[in-house]
Order: sequence, then C-alpha cells, then structure tokens
Amino acid sequence: MAGFTALRARLRGGSAARRAGALALGLLIAGGLAAADAASGRSAIVIATVVLAPFVVSVLAGPLETALVAGIAVALAVASGVWNHNFDSGAYYLRAAAVVVGGAISVLVARTRERTDRDSERFELLAAVADVADGHLTLEETAAQVCALLVPSVGDICVVDVVHDGGLRRLAVKASGPDAAEREAQLRDRRLPTVAESGVAAAVASGRSQLLAPVTDEMLRARADGADDLGLLRSQRTKAGIVVPLTGHGQTLGALALFVTQRSGRTYLPEDLRFVEVLAGRVALALDNAGLFTEWQSMESQLTTVLGSLSEAVTVQNPRGSLIYANQAAADILGYTSAQQLVATPAGDIAERFRSFREDGSPLQLTDLPGRRVLTGEDPTSLVVRVVDKRTGEQRWRMTKSSAVRDSAGDIKMVVNVIADITAVKRAELVQRLLVETGEALASSLDSRDTLQQVADLCVPELADWCAVSLPDEQEQLRTVAVAHTDPGKVALAWRVGEQYPVALDEPGGAAQVFRDHSTVSTNDITDEMLMAAAKDEEHLEALRGLGMHAALVVPMISGGRSIGVLSLVSAESARSFGEEDAALASELARRAATAVENARLYTERSNIARTLQTSLLPDALPHVPGWRTATLYRPAGDENQVGGDFYEAVPLDADWMLVVGDVTGRGAPAAALTGLMRHTLRTAATLTGSASRALDKLNADLIARPQLSLCTAVCLVVRDRDGHTQATILCAGHPPPILVRGGAADEIGRFGPMLGAYTDARWEPLSLSVRPGDVLVLYSDGLLDATGAEDRFGAERLRQALTGARGADDAMARIKRELAEFQVGAQADDTAVLVVERVGRPADLVTDGAGRASGEMRDSVSPPRDVPHLSGRRPAE
Repeated sequence: MAGFTALRARLRGGSAARRAGALALGLLIAGGLAAADAASGRSAIVIATVVLAPFVVSVLAGPLETALVAGIAVALAVASGVWNHNFDSGAYYLRAAAVVVGGAISVLVARTRERTDRDSERFELLAAVADVADGHLTLEETAAQVCALLVPSVGDICVVDVVHDGGLRRLAVKASGPDAAEREAQLRDRRLPTVAESGVAAAVASGRSQLLAPVTDEMLRARADGADDLGLLRSQRTKAGIVVPLTGHGQTLGALALFVTQRSGRTYLPEDLRFVEVLAGRVALALDNAGLFTEWQSMESQLTTVLGSLSEAVTVQNPRGSLIYANQAAADILGYTSAQQLVATPAGDIAERFRSFREDGSPLQLTDLPGRRVLTGEDPTSLVVRVVDKRTGEQRWRMTKSSAVRDSAGDIKMVVNVIADITAVKRAELVQRLLVETGEALASSLDSRDTLQQVADLCVPELADWCAVSLPDEQEQLRTVAVAHTDPGKVALAWRVGEQYPVALDEPGGAAQVFRDHSTVSTNDITDEMLMAAAKDEEHLEALRGLGMHAALVVPMISGGRSIGVLSLVSAESARSFGEEDAALASELARRAATAVENARLYTERSNIARTLQTSLLPDALPHVPGWRTATLYRPAGDENQVGGDFYEAVPLDADWMLVVGDVTGRGAPAAALTGLMRHTLRTAATLTGSASRALDKLNADLIARPQLSLCTAVCLVVRDRDGHTQATILCAGHPPPILVRGGAADEIGRFGPMLGAYTDARWEPLSLSVRPGDVLVLYSDGLLDATGAEDRFGAERLRQALTGARGADDAMARIKRELAEFQVGAQADDTAVLVVERVGRPADLVTDGAGRASGEMRDSVSPPRDVPHLSGRRPAE
C-alpha cells in the first residue's frame, strides 16, 4: 500500500500537501469548537459538534490523519467536563460517547475511501500499460514506456530484462530523484546489482515472484558476488524490492524488477506483490506484441523489397481496416507521392478523395470495397470501380481483388488488396459498346427524335451526368429535342430550361458558335461567373445553377459538310472532367447521330412524296350504283405499301354501269404505276366508246405498245335494266371468274379469256345472265386465292364455301374477311381487291342518262339470259 503514495501524487497531484492541509483544518475545527464550547459555559454546551473535525478530515486525507484528529476530538470532549463542570451529568457521558463513535466512523470512512482511491489508481495504471500493448512500438520503446509509467508511481527504480540467446538482456532502466540520470547510467551500463540479478535469475528460472522487503546488509552479503556489486547496491540505498517473471504464450519472456529507496520512505507489502504480478501480465503482453511488431518490421522490410518491384498496386490492411503497407505502385495509382504518405493517410481520407461508382453508375461506399467485406467475413469477388478524382476531375477504372491472411485459429490478421488500373481496357470497351449500341438505336427507328433520345440515354452515365441534343427550328433557334439524366426530376428541369430559353443561332459563343463553326468546345471548370454571363435573366440563372454543371463538352452534329445540330455532355454530380478521348468519342457519336437524322429527314421527304403519289392511285370510294348495294376490300401486299397492283372501279356507261376488278403482275410501286395506266385507260376508253370489250381492246393495245412486258388481268361486269329485267354481262381477261351467290348457293360464272398485254389479237367472249333481286356477285383478284395459310393456299373452293349461305353484299364481305383472317399466316403475299355487288330494289330503279332518258342499248353482244349461270370457261384457241 505504501508503494502507491507517489502514484496518487502523480495522478491526483498535491497529495502530501493536501493531507497536511486536511490535518491542519481538522485541528483548527476541533480547537475552534472546543473554544466555543468553553466560552459558552453551561448555558449552551456545543462540545459534541467537535465530531465534525474528523468527518471533514476523512473526506480530504487518509485514515492516519483522520485517527489523529478523531483522538484529539475525543480528548477535547472528555476534557470539556472541566470547564462545563458536568462530570456528574449523564449528558456529559452521552456527548463523549457520540464523539468517540463519530471518530471511529470517520476513520472507517477514510480507510474505505483510501482503498477506493488505491483501486482506481491501480486500474488507471493497468489501463495505461494496456495502451502501450497495442503493438505499434519496438521492443525497446515498449520497455521504456512501461518503466516510465511505473516510476515513481510503483517504485523508485524499474528494470526490465528479457531472455536473449540463453541469457538476459537489459531493455530499459528508469530511476527517480535528483540523481536519476546517474543512477540509470550505472544500472544500464552493467548488470543489475547482486540482489536484483539473483532475484531476476531466480524469477526467470522458477517462474515465481520474489518479494525483497526489507533489503538488509545480511541479505546483501549473502547474495553479493563482489565488492563492486555490493557497493553499487548500497549506493542506490535500496530498501525493498519486487521481482516478477514476465510470461507470455506459456514461456518466460524476462523479468520486471521494482525497487524503493530509503529516501522515499516507502516499502512493499504482500498486496503490492500481488498487484505487480497482475501488472506484469500486461507488461508481458506489451513486450510480446512489441516483439511481434519487431518481427513484422523485419518481414515488412523483406516484403517491401519483393512487392516494391511489382507493377501491380498492392496494399495491406490490419483487422481494423487501416493501411499498414503499400507499394509505390499503389501510391501512384491512388495519387500519392510516396507509399509512406499513402500509409499515413486514414482510409476514410483516401476514399473521400475520390467519387466512386459501380459499373452500373450507382454510388460506391467505403464498406462496399472487397477489403472491407473480407474483414466482415465475406468472400467477395473482384470489383470493378469507376472513380473520379475530386481535385483533377480525372476518371479512372480500377479492379480490386482482396484476400484474407489468417492465423492458426482462423482469425484474420491482415487483408491483402491487389489493385489494377484497367482504364485503357474499360475505355476501349466503352467506346466499342457505345458505338454498337448507338448504331443499333439509330437503325431501330426512322423517328429522329426517338433515336436521338436513345443516343442521349446511352451517354448517361457512361460518358456524362447529362446529355442533351439540340436541333435548329424554323425560327433559327436551337431547340432541345432530347435530354437524359438519371434523375427524372432533373430531366424535367432541363426540358423546361430548353423550352423557355432556346439558343439563337446568331448568339456569340456556346452552342450557337459550335453549330456555326463546326468546332468542339470543352470547359472543365464551369464557374458561377460563366453561368451569370450565359443567363438571360435571374430565373434563367437559377435554373442553370440548379443543373449543377461542373464541366461541359459541346460537339457539332455534322452530316454532308453541314451542321444539323449540337450534342452536349455535362458533368455534374460526378464532377469528372472531359479529355481529348471524350471529345473524340462524343464527336463520333454526334456524327453518327447526324447521319441518322439526315437519313430520317430524306426518308420522310421521300415517304411524303411517295405517299402523295400512291394516294392518287388508291381506289376511290365507289359511286352509288342505283339498284345495287356494294361492298369493297382492298389490301396491298407488304408492310410498307399503301397501294399495289390490284384495283376496283365503277364506271357509268350511259344508262349502264361497268364494274371492274383488275390486277397487274408484280406488286409494290412498279405495280402501282402500271395500275394507274390500266385504270385510267379502261375508264377513258369505256366512257368514250360506251363498251367494255372495246375498252379492253384499247388497254390491250396500249400495254403491248409499251417497251417492257406489261401484263394485266381484269374482270368486267356490265349491268343494265331493260323491260323490267336486270341483265349482267361478264368479260374475263385472264382473271378469276366471279362468283354468283343465289339462294344460298355459290357458283363461279364467266368465260375465260387471255391476259391483257399478252396477245395482239386477243378476244374476250362475253357471258350474259339475268339478275334477280337478292343475287350477289363477287369479283376478286387472285391475291385472295393465293393467301397463304399454315399448310396451303386459300383457294377458290374455300372461297365458295365461305360465300355459301351469304345474305347480301355486306354479309358476303364479312364472311370473306373473317375466313381470310382465320386462315392467313404471316404477311400478305399479294395485293388483294374484292368487289361485292347485290341487286336490291325493283327494275324500275333505272339509271338515267344526262337527258333523263332510260337506259340505252348494251354495246356488247350478249347471250340470252340464263337461269342457271354456272358455266365453265375455257381459253380460246390461239
């Protein structure tokens, strides 16, 4: 217990002075209260309050001082009977007993408080030694730190020896007092005096502690090996000592020796020995860790030589995640001048230097790194990270792989990280992928705005945080047509800014200059002054600030030597800068986008022209034919065509009507051009001659006269009313015969004739029949029969079955559409035209000529009407 007086003085400060002051205060209180009691006489006896003196001292000093003041208080209480003249009073004895009991309680309180203080001080000392055991010091530095903590708090002299090469090696010596430096030199330059040396040897050999208290001359003579050692020990005026072995991992590492001198007035007790034994365990741990650190320094030196020559970046983390090693390659890749500077930088500061993102553009946290995940027990795969240096704005790609180094118990001792800079590879991969995806996007649609939006989306966040495309409008202003950002709210803001503040093409600088000069503009440090200069008003300035622009790259969209727009890339959240490689890639993307926009424009113009021309060739809505109800179907072949080679037509011939369905060979635009010739020739010739057969003759002659082979087919149906009867004449020029639906039965009618444009002497034999109300005639092109199903063609038989039972023109057409939709597989193979006519009303519903006369004679020779119209036509002999 006596050995810790100095410890309390060091930790709490002024302990001896405080005890003396407490003692003086207690005596003053006791004397003052006794004097007050004597002065008051028997009228007011206050001597019992003298018990306050030991109570006060017990709070400020130790039990010795408290007992002294308590004894004096009791003596004063006993002596108070002299001046109070109350020895015969029971109250006198009661007051004296109260002071005795109070004094005893005060001594007990002082002892308890001193024990509590001592335990607290010991705990603080153990904690201080534990701080030294963190393994960051060398063996000699650790021993010196331990001695500095123990002197003078535990002893006046402290010596630490360790086992080395079969003997003992002195690591540290610490002494206190005015001649401390001289003492330390004597003890450091030669082995410990005989007593200490013998004690150390015995402690190391036996593994048992020794308490040397007190150290006598007989003890010195019994253990002295020479007069010099004896003299040296006596010169130290050693009074008591403790020697304890330092044991770690089941073996004795050395010994800790503590001595107090006669000058300090202290000694050692058995309880001090027990505490020093506990303390020695912490010291042994500190030395053991320091030994490991020393070994690590040796290993580190070797490891530095090996890893320092590698081109790959290598770092090593301890279990707390701090860097304990890095080679120069790691310093270079992370932007530090030396490996030492990198290791000295906290991991959080290293991470804070960069903005880190995953491959998908999502932010990366420090805890997501493979090294940190290894420390949590995971086994992560390699991680590819995109980083932006906050100081320079440079963007780099890194791939990190981490592995754990474990001890025999399986605990992680360190984590090794290998970092590779894959910027060149990722850059080439990014360029290739962007160009391919851009090409696919530009080829996927002819809508220029849609494709430009896809291009903008591809650029974010791979190339920039923002991407915008602007094209000139009719007012000579650049208008935003595509915007991309990962935040939809910011996209809406950019659209609003673009709509409210378009860029005039004659504005100086900025996108307008890029558009005019075909030049690229790159700005890697956008300041607020730049925004103020570009803003058109305060609202515009606030909107520009809201975009958070850090850097911008604006490139022209050039096609055919002229600008058609500008593509703008903006860095914001990532704070990255744009380099020459970014400008080259952006220019290539802009060039491809410009080509696509120009092609889309040309296609749109061509399509508009083609659509206008094709619309003129589409079958017109049939005019009203008195006494007849009509239904039509027109389906050009191919996904892109609006008109083909088939058509239907209704032409008035005086009092008669000629209904025609025609078909030219081929499909698409060439067929449509021939269709125009066929339609207009038939209509004109029929109108001028009043005869369907002569119209066919004229068309046949014109087709034969064409320089290229031009073949067509047609079926003409001429209807007229005479003497209350309706007659129909059918002419088939190489065309499928019509179908007559009468009484629910469907039959082909007509006589086959040669194709138009094939023979110069071609003739077409007419077939006449009488028509009854309710009869339905179906004229169609061969595209209907050639419709492709899962296994075969639609065919004439399937058409007749579909029309069997039809009631009227509308029902017949509905049946054809339904059957065709259920049967057909895939795209339409050929143009299809269908014209269905139904006789309605009575014969009196005659068409009149321009003078109001009834129908005239039919121009074609006809056969007598037949009630059974099913005739099989054949081709006439050539």
